[in-house]
Amino acid sequence: MKALITGGAGFVGFNYARHLLDKGHEVVIYDNFTRGAGCRNNVDWLRTHDNSGKLTVVNEDLRNCQLLSKAAEDCDLIVHAAAQVSVPLSIDDPKLDFESNALGTFNVLEAARNSRSNPTVIYLSSNKVYGMPETELIELEKRYSFKELLEGIDESFPLKGEEPYGVSKALGDLYARAYHLQYGLRAISFRCSCMYGPHQWGKEEQGWVAWFCIAFAINSPITIFGDGKQVRDLLYIDDVISAFDLAIENINKIAGEGVNLGGGRENAVSLLEVIDFLNQLTKKSVHLSFTDWRPRDNKCYYTNYAKAKKLLEWQPRIPWRKGIERTYEWISNNLHIIKALYT
Repeated sequence: MKALITGGAGFVGFNYARHLLDKGHEVVIYDNFTRGAGCRNNVDWLRTHDNSGKLTVVNEDLRNCQLLSKAAEDCDLIVHAAAQVSVPLSIDDPKLDFESNALGTFNVLEAARNSRSNPTVIYLSSNKVYGMPETELIELEKRYSFKELLEGIDESFPLKGEEPYGVSKALGDLYARAYHLQYGLRAISFRCSCMYGPHQWGKEEQGWVAWFCIAFAINSPITIFGDGKQVRDLLYIDDVISAFDLAIENINKIAGEGVNLGGGRENAVSLLEVIDFLNQLTKKSVHLSFTDWRPRDNKCYYTNYAKAKKLLEWQPRIPWRKGIERTYEWISNNLHIIKALYT
């Protein structure tokens, strides 16, 4: 198999590229490297560990339609992981967000439609497509919780992104479905929850689980936006990879679908609870400060992944504590790189 991975130098793209190379497949990474040194480090790692010569790296933007189409023309699989991923940045610069996400996804789908190889397309969408679901919450000592919606947010909730990022990702969902219905494109959208794991260069505005782990490793202060009781379901990268593999195997059954992918209720945890766990894990503490809530920030969100379980027989296997242990271990083993990037 030959795979094109847009955003292949980023967290999800890198980890799936490594997975495919380990299985002997050919991989083309298409990335503009705007996220900096961490992404370049990921690609350097792949080049060092690729003994087969099956890795190609294209340093280019998704807006270059001609080069994107050329990269996709003979690929059996396209994993579209490239995106502008910061909600705050989407609010500050909505035009960049639209061009990176909505237009970028359109260009990927066009490249797939015009390809002679009829590729499978996996589109990495987001739970932000649901906006702020209207459901009653209760406040506990260290977390918020749904009052009645115990199994979480499922695909019956409307797509109503409430900030530019959520809207741009929802447009990608709708375009992927339209291209399946109109052109027979074998595309699936995964609406992913909070993904984390090794090789994620987390920051305050995005990739917060990895950022918390990094902050503990380098003794950096952490700023909490809000009260820290906000809840997210955590999805470890190995579970993302297994979902992608299952989607490829079952693409004729699931093409055109939008499917939630998340850690679910059993992996729903608040920011304060993650910090408490890192205190126990590392026997360290970091300085915490609190500031205003971010605009349109959900106080509680976790995924109902029943559809993925039904269609793909998929469910998350890595409990959040084990995933954080693995993430912190990777950071600790690569502390020289982390310190060079963050201090």
